[in-house]
Amino acid sequence: MPEIEEEDKALFVRRINEALIECGAGRYDYLRETPMEYVREGASEYVTCCHRTACVSVDSLPAMMSDIHSQGVI
Repeated sequence: MPEIEEEDKALFVRRINEALIECGAGRYDYLRETPMEYVREGASEYVTCCHRTACVSVDSLPAMMSDIHSQGVI
């Protein structure tokens, strides 16, 4: 069985930051100073920004976007 390559979730979060800053008409400029960050602690995965955190463990990339929003990170 072929090995499945793991998604680069840290890169994905960095690119979301860049897109929000570039396309957000100033609304997300705070991400320049306090960007969202992907954090992995053992089997747990999180996206943090300022004092907010979203659990994104075992999420696909589209599910990460949904969780980042629904859990109040942005």
